[in-house]
Amino acid sequence: MIDDLWRKLEPLADRADEEVERFLTSPASEELKAIIQAAAATLPEGCSVSLDITLNVFDPERGNELPLLTTGLAASGQSEAHVTHGDSSPCRYLVDGDICEVPHDRCPHCWACWDFKIGPPGSQQETHPCAGCGYQLGEEVKLMLDSDKCPHCDQGKMSMQDPTCERCGFTIAPGIVAWG
Repeated sequence: MIDDLWRKLEPLADRADEEVERFLTSPASEELKAIIQAAAATLPEGCSVSLDITLNVFDPERGNELPLLTTGLAASGQSEAHVTHGDSSPCRYLVDGDICEVPHDRCPHCWACWDFKIGPPGSQQETHPCAGCGYQLGEEVKLMLDSDKCPHCDQGKMSMQDPTCERCGFTIAPGIVAWG
């Protein structure tokens, strides 16, 4: 999705999330909470139940949908049902020369699930191609780093001059990044 389209949809997704959460925390959702709690109580220990409401954009050319928001109710064991959020933070990429912004766990080209693009810290900066279209970081896709926030842990800092995160030790390979 071209960058400006994501930015147009984000405020609408935020409004939808507020309305869903308002409903899920209201007395009108008590019966749903009771159902989720009863289902969780019947499962073996460690299992959980969730009921999710999602806002997706579907692109027939890609044949995939892009989740913009996921909000729901969840419970495990004997615990009370609580509101959950399953959204992924947005990430900017340079794809075939265009700047795109999609949830970090999605391919910016085909929108397929593509969570683990880069190997773990300390690895040889191995990249993994998208299973949906075969695009790969450093080839057709570059990770846009517009800030000093580490793309691996999302909490530490790094820069073009010092591409190693001060917090998690992840070092970004120059070939997979477009610095903004």
